Amino acid sequence: MKQLFYLNRYAGPMIIILLLGLSSCKKWVEPDRSPVLLESNKVFNNDLTATAAMTGVYAQSVFGPLWLANGGLSVYGGLLADDIINSTTNTNADPFAQNSLLANNNIVNINFWTPAYRNLYAVNSILEGLTRSTGLSATVKAQLTGEALLFRSLLLFYLVNLFGDIPLVTSTDYAVNAVLPRSRDTAVYTQITRDLLQAKELLPVNYPSAGKLRPNKYAARALLARVYVYRKQWPDAINEATAVIDSGQYNLVSNLNNVFVPASSEGIWLMARQNSNTAEGTAFIPASATIMPTYRLRDKLLQLFEPTDQRLANWTKRNTVAGTAYYYPYKYKERTNAVLTENIQVLRLAEQYLLRAEANIALNKPEAAAADINRIRRRAGLTDILPSGQLSMMNLLMQERRREFFCEWGQRWFDLKRTGTIDAVLIAEKPQWKPYAALLPIPQTDMDRNPHLKQNPGY
Repeated sequence: MKQLFYLNRYAGPMIIILLLGLSSCKKWVEPDRSPVLLESNKVFNNDLTATAAMTGVYAQSVFGPLWLANGGLSVYGGLLADDIINSTTNTNADPFAQNSLLANNNIVNINFWTPAYRNLYAVNSILEGLTRSTGLSATVKAQLTGEALLFRSLLLFYLVNLFGDIPLVTSTDYAVNAVLPRSRDTAVYTQITRDLLQAKELLPVNYPSAGKLRPNKYAARALLARVYVYRKQWPDAINEATAVIDSGQYNLVSNLNNVFVPASSEGIWLMARQNSNTAEGTAFIPASATIMPTYRLRDKLLQLFEPTDQRLANWTKRNTVAGTAYYYPYKYKERTNAVLTENIQVLRLAEQYLLRAEANIALNKPEAAAADINRIRRRAGLTDILPSGQLSMMNLLMQERRREFFCEWGQRWFDLKRTGTIDAVLIAEKPQWKPYAALLPIPQTDMDRNPHLKQNPGY
């Protein structure tokens, strides 16, 4: 329930100190003593305030502009890839759509790098407070530790896939963090996997609150399945995805208009904004039916949908302006409605089927892969595919992933990179494409502060 994110009258003063301390830290590299630490003993000696601290971190991550977890990956990831393009010249969107970012790009810094590390600091502070605490019940301590580890792994996952090698921040020690060099992506993935494995053991099967706004064991297993696919650990990916699919807690939603509603049986982990519906809805849906959308779907994506595909019918919409049809993403249906009816889908069941399919293709099990792909196709009103060779099956899978996950958490952008197809695909769509643009630049402001940081090539 959304009210989980509001500060209750008992936890309020402590958590306000926590959140103000986080927001006042201009950069994670500044070697100051944070006011967060001043009240941590009180916060983490009470089940109620400790829980409020964790839910406060969730609230902060989806508050404000198009941050990483607040629609930023869906919008800017869609621009970086070949999902969407801005309909008119826009100084914020153009560098992303044209893959012409500079090291001083403000969006990269303020919307991605800084909030990700700010939230890492917050979650590390919570983990340290939980470790020191002697006043929490064992159940709450385990639950919150699992949640914090899961959220840290989510942040690290997106940072490493956006920037490549990154400073691996796992503590609140500013003196250490201020001079951290970039860790290899393999080390970051090792930390992610370690965190998720521990979270999987700590989190319960049942959700600790209504609305799936706080994660359970299967949320950790779902993200772990994705990580294993990205790392080509195929049997492990199958085991984790199968555990989620066979858990009995989730089902594919037959009506595609209901996939992204709070009560969706497909949702594995959701986040809620306090005073508005999703940032994706605000960004993608035009203010009226008579104007061009800010972002329109690219023609090649639209052409990939079969005419009977219900995702085309239900997840896209169009405005016709001066005789030209402009299609835009319509997974989330609310732009600015004051009535809160939609939450952010962080993880959902459809991905688990396609992750398992990808692993089975890699293991040369085309029948099993086709069965999972066909579950998604049937839900979309399409006919089954037949098992075929590995290359053909992988192409079919990636097409299905593109139709299923367009403008959703940067999935297409990451798929292009991890499959090694990014150069061939984007040079055909964007003649100005340069291979170095597959990684975002490390913000120049942090490069200036930390002499141990090195820039990505090309910037």
